[in-house]
Amino acid sequence: MSGNFVNRLIRTVFTCLVCLLIFSEFLSCRKEEKVIVTVLPQILNTEYQFRGFVTDDEEELVSEIHNFTRTVTRQDTIAGRPVFAYVSNSQESLFYTDEAGTVREKDMTDLGARILKYGFSYRSPIIIHKWDTLLKMNDGVGTEWETHVDTTFTAFNLKGETQEIRFIKNGKARYEGFTETFVPEPYANVRVLDANWYDLSTKLINQTTGDTLFSTSGSAHQYFQPDIGAVKYITDFVKTEIDEPTVSLRGTWELMRKQIPE
Repeated sequence: MSGNFVNRLIRTVFTCLVCLLIFSEFLSCRKEEKVIVTVLPQILNTEYQFRGFVTDDEEELVSEIHNFTRTVTRQDTIAGRPVFAYVSNSQESLFYTDEAGTVREKDMTDLGARILKYGFSYRSPIIIHKWDTLLKMNDGVGTEWETHVDTTFTAFNLKGETQEIRFIKNGKARYEGFTETFVPEPYANVRVLDANWYDLSTKLINQTTGDTLFSTSGSAHQYFQPDIGAVKYITDFVKTEIDEPTVSLRGTWELMRKQIPE
């Protein structure tokens, strides 16, 4: 075996080893660049300021502009899992992101408050606490998930008569990957992950009389900016309310300002 051949063989082996090391470093960097998605940064005292409003199908404002904040107030542990809490409108919600990147939030729905405008009263609070999935990416783009609530409770009409009220909420969502949307903070189009709620509906029914007090049907998009959180939500829906005309509406809430402690 000639010396030249041996030298060429050594150089080839050395080159292969260098390539393997570079490829290994590349994979390591890709793992470190994993996208982190959450409701809010998991940093205590983080405060986000949002605005919310509703427009009609001619893009005319049909509601007041509602300004609200979300402030990360504490960290807790549930079943061995670390979770965070934020307060908005004096109401606390819990949230976490699991190992697969699924974003979940435990929210509160006050059904008692929803029936007051229809002339009903109740004797004790009617509140639902439920964990919901806001974003799921386990199977990549196209990953789907659902939410479902169906509950009946007792209320009283103006004559004091017992009425059985049923609340139904259904949602089907799909992860659509990255897109761009305008966000007031930082007043620019930003790259976001899109949770597409392609089928959303709610109903509030008086089971005793058979009247549908309130219903909506439509769709929504919730947008998450990596490392920043949920920055925008847009929903297009048709609303039907007892003794009122059916209307087509768009609801929006979006990030206006943020404060993240260093």
